[in-house]
Amino acid sequence: MSIRRHIGIAAALVSSAIAGTTLSVGAAHADATTLYVNNSPTAHCSDAGTGAQAQPYCTVQAAADAAQPGQTVQIAEGAGTYAEQVTVTHSGTPGHPITFQGLPDTDKLPTAQVGVVGGHGFSLSKVHDVTIQGLAFNTAQEAVLVADSDRIVVDGNTLLGAGSAKAAGIRLTGATTASTVSRNRIGASGGAGIAVDPGVTGTVVTTNALTSNIGGGIVVTDAPGTVVTSNTVAENCGTGVSLTGASSGAVIENNIITATGPTTIRCPQAGPVEFVVSAGSVTGTKADYNVVHPGTGVNAGSQAYSWAGTVYTSPAAFTAATGQGAHDVDTDPGFNLGGNSNDDVTPQRDTNALDSADAGAPGELTTDLLGNQRVDDPLVDNTGTGTATYYDRGAIERQNPFAVGLSWDWNNRIPAGHPLDKAFLGIVYSPWSKATATIDFGDGTGPQPFTPSQVVHTYPGPGTYRAVLSATDGLGNTKTSTTNITVDPVGPLSAPTISAVQNSNYGPTHVELYATVTSPWPLVSTTVDFGDGSGTVVRNGSANGIPHEYPHVGTYTATATFVDDHGRSLTYSQQVRVDGWTRSGTPVTGRWDGRASTHVGVFYSGMWSLATTNDNSGRVNTVYFGQSGDVPVTGSWDGGHDQLGIYRDGVFALRHDDTSVTTVSFGAPGDVPVPALWDGNGHAQLAVYRPSTNTFAVRHDDGSVSTATLGQQGDLPIVGDWDGVGHAQLGIARPDRQWGGTNTFALRHDDGTITTATYGAVGDFPVTGDWQGRGRTTFGIYRPQAATFSLSNAYAGVSDSVFAIITTF
Repeated sequence: MSIRRHIGIAAALVSSAIAGTTLSVGAAHADATTLYVNNSPTAHCSDAGTGAQAQPYCTVQAAADAAQPGQTVQIAEGAGTYAEQVTVTHSGTPGHPITFQGLPDTDKLPTAQVGVVGGHGFSLSKVHDVTIQGLAFNTAQEAVLVADSDRIVVDGNTLLGAGSAKAAGIRLTGATTASTVSRNRIGASGGAGIAVDPGVTGTVVTTNALTSNIGGGIVVTDAPGTVVTSNTVAENCGTGVSLTGASSGAVIENNIITATGPTTIRCPQAGPVEFVVSAGSVTGTKADYNVVHPGTGVNAGSQAYSWAGTVYTSPAAFTAATGQGAHDVDTDPGFNLGGNSNDDVTPQRDTNALDSADAGAPGELTTDLLGNQRVDDPLVDNTGTGTATYYDRGAIERQNPFAVGLSWDWNNRIPAGHPLDKAFLGIVYSPWSKATATIDFGDGTGPQPFTPSQVVHTYPGPGTYRAVLSATDGLGNTKTSTTNITVDPVGPLSAPTISAVQNSNYGPTHVELYATVTSPWPLVSTTVDFGDGSGTVVRNGSANGIPHEYPHVGTYTATATFVDDHGRSLTYSQQVRVDGWTRSGTPVTGRWDGRASTHVGVFYSGMWSLATTNDNSGRVNTVYFGQSGDVPVTGSWDGGHDQLGIYRDGVFALRHDDTSVTTVSFGAPGDVPVPALWDGNGHAQLAVYRPSTNTFAVRHDDGSVSTATLGQQGDLPIVGDWDGVGHAQLGIARPDRQWGGTNTFALRHDDGTITTATYGAVGDFPVTGDWQGRGRTTFGIYRPQAATFSLSNAYAGVSDSVFAIITTF
């Protein structure tokens, strides 16, 4: 279907010739075309002046008393309200009306409010050729009362609560002829929204929105020749549109009349019928292309039509009986109704009300309630008639929803190290046609193709930039959205830190050194000098846990030099203290007495304190073997219960029950000893764990060596019979060095699977053993600060054992 857009500025309102009527007429033409009204304290207004822009009138009445044919009275917002009833006594001439015009805001809504408590906003009697346009009203009586006047136009006003004293919002009465009420928003009137009284002829009521009016929507009584076209009448009390008495020769087309809405309006009584034409009004009257939807709202149970006294419940029944309404439909237009006087009556979804009106109906405008042009929705079939087949029914023409939006990402989801990068969130919504979009970041790089989503751009330097997203849809429409973005100057490298974490599992003076810095740009390298003459170590990025063995206990000055990818550097020094073995010693575990359960102990500088029970009984045996700097080991060297041993620079020294010692070289300096029952033959085999490669190496009885890798840098090796199968399996304990962190134990089983559990806290040493003698190994921790053991007994279904071991260090 071709997309067509009607570009007419406005349709001529239907009018009737005026003849044989004597009306008061002012001077033929005035010299000034505009009179100004502004009661703002800063406007320096005066009713004694001439209404010039430099000194406007203070009241609308003063301008009305001075206005001549062809002049416009421009009414500014001023102080917000003009508390007066304007009585119009001057008339314009055909083609040169007197126009009272308010100034709209950016949403095309009136800003100047006119009216007085207990009275009207405008009262017109026996005048002609006057237009009242773009004003707001809130009055107890009719906002606009027109009596015995001709060619009056009431257009584009907002009446919310006008006629609150059971009066209509707008009333035409007496012998008024050829007048038009168009594009007004009328809500919450105490009476009807629009009332056309007996004696009035040739009135056009077109493109108005009427909601929540207590006395009904449009009420025409004994007023022949009335045109009711393209109005939206929704959730009013009483009848939506009624022609009663002798209102013959009427046209009712393209309206949406619905009672569907919330039940929050307090109606005196429900209107039994939405669209009423009395028997005296049917002659020469045409009704077609209307949406009549009684619905289930404030008028629940109401009927659709009453024609010449007969009620019809549906368009089909109405047409079959009367021949009228051949193109009427009963469909819910999907308004966003909330029971308020300013409800949104824009169709919210595709319905039969769209692209289906009679464009040639009397009083049909080429612009809608909001001043928008008529447009063709390509997603809806054109079923209308007349000069164009795509006009919508009702007061509002559904517009192309094409929209664009651009904002920068306030969540700043830019990875660290990209200080000149900014993320933008862009949306292009174009359901009617495919749109193409470009984005100009405002830094001279020019427009670039844009796909709606998040886009990241690198700016050349600090500053404030204006980014513009521009999109053009397939109908030739272009929309833009802009946002300002500030790129801050790139700061220096800052907040350097150096810390050393002592890990005595690897030796008495073993530390893991951490060097960090805050760097806006990516950090390329960190060079660490430990301060002991051993040279430097270079790491990519920051230095996280560089292992180092200091030559002896003492205080050293460690230095780190940080370099970012822009060549900037920062050197920082910090003293670190190396204390050697803690006074609480190194934990050991074993089956000292040959019983099934494993007991614990502590090694310190060659002295072993071995507990005989896993409780606070204090029963401890003391044995001396080894020296400061040795790593303690235990195992069943001879079969049966466990014996003691030490590991020193790649050499195991194994102590037997007869106090003899066997030495075996296996591993290298820096390795961690992990002897255990690897072969399952009743005595232990030697093994080591190499932290630099995370590799376990087991020396079997036949002299062969098997290896396996598990874990990552910083993990601590643990071994035990996790499955209770008579031989040891691998495992690691991963300390969480963050404050408040926990240790993770990862146990590898014979089938290759790994189970994990958390236990202990920062600074705890892992231990393993069969604490309850149940035939398989579990884990625990030793807390050196308090020389306290916590042994997990969950595997045995009993409470954990927590106790301190008494030593004589």
